[in-house]
Amino acid sequence: MNNSEKQEELFDPNNVKHDQMLGNLQGNILKGHGRDFTSHLFIRFYKNKREEAVEWLKSFSGKVTSCKKQLKETAIFKKSGIPGSVFFGFYLTAEGYSYLGKKTDFLTSMKNAELEDPDVTKWEEGYQEEIHAMILIADDNYDTVQNHKQLLVKELNGFSDILKIENGNVIRNPGGEGIEHFGYADGISQPLFFREEIEAYREKYKYFQAFDPAFPLEQVLVKDPLLENENAFGSFLVFRKLEQDVKGFKRQEKQIAEKMNLENDEIVGAVMVGRFEDGTPYALSHEDGILDNLTNNFKYGNEAGKCPFLNHIRATNERDEASRSMIMARRGIPYGTFYDIEDTVEKKRGLLFMSFQSNIKNQFETSQLRANAKKDPVIGQSSPFTAEALCFGESTENRQMDFKSFVTLKGGEYFFAPSIPYLKNLN
Repeated sequence: MNNSEKQEELFDPNNVKHDQMLGNLQGNILKGHGRDFTSHLFIRFYKNKREEAVEWLKSFSGKVTSCKKQLKETAIFKKSGIPGSVFFGFYLTAEGYSYLGKKTDFLTSMKNAELEDPDVTKWEEGYQEEIHAMILIADDNYDTVQNHKQLLVKELNGFSDILKIENGNVIRNPGGEGIEHFGYADGISQPLFFREEIEAYREKYKYFQAFDPAFPLEQVLVKDPLLENENAFGSFLVFRKLEQDVKGFKRQEKQIAEKMNLENDEIVGAVMVGRFEDGTPYALSHEDGILDNLTNNFKYGNEAGKCPFLNHIRATNERDEASRSMIMARRGIPYGTFYDIEDTVEKKRGLLFMSFQSNIKNQFETSQLRANAKKDPVIGQSSPFTAEALCFGESTENRQMDFKSFVTLKGGEYFFAPSIPYLKNLN
């Protein structure tokens, strides 16, 4: 049985035999929650308050949004326009499991990862601490998210410390697509897990299928390691706060464009990112504005040797069998206000990166290390370097272009998204 056949058998939400599994699984893993605003609470439980913490966790499990509930609410929204309820997610670190008296050999910490990241001592306050858990709150209404955040802060008072709170907010371009702060359409190359989405994609590209977004369950889900229940699954979560120097990125675009005598600064960003701001893949067109601008239906040729770096989307997804094994379900969201060239005060902005996977080492870490090695100019944690003008299509002059990364890690951690029954039956 090939991946596609296995995929369709496992991921039809209308199949009754999967009903219990979907009810036990946290939402946002197989499909993004789709809300515009989020709040992320990073907490550490008091050492002498384990009993109170366990009782609260068991109670809070009733609020955690299941995949089943998320799918039902999505169907209702598509049919009647009625929005879903507030989304809640709960995730534990290795230290959190240890605090609860559980074995932690299945989970490690980002603090110990060998990723060429900035030293932990340079991370923001809060992320340097021992984090036990993260709570995710999401809704389309900013005030609703903030009200629930305040209620949770009060609930947690007395048996835990709130180490850090991050607020996320979707930003969109005039076409309505979600974008990140550099201005590029984001969240395009996502794995698909459900029959309806896969069949729609295959119908759209039935005459030319260069990239298949259908992935098996095993790409993101694993059996809950601490619960004897064949219908209880979870997923490994990577969280990273990535600060973006948008002003610096735009300045570099302009400087290189002027040096190259390019009429459009954006061609520089398209080479570095791999897409124009509207999503048009540079591999398909050296101008933006193609009709199917958000397409993933392309592969790469053998032109990589012309340049000492790979564009961001190629560095993280070469679109071959090896890169398919690294694909993660990315569920990040921007933070901060969108960059305005007229801003007189420097504002902090960036991405609250989140990805779900079945193996952090083989997926996230392998992908990040590849981005470093290939000098991904967007997320690669590599030293500044120079590149020939040839990278931008010039062959007559041997001019050097200086490059550096404009994304800085401010902190993060590895988590596991336990099944809802695990939380409900803690002891």
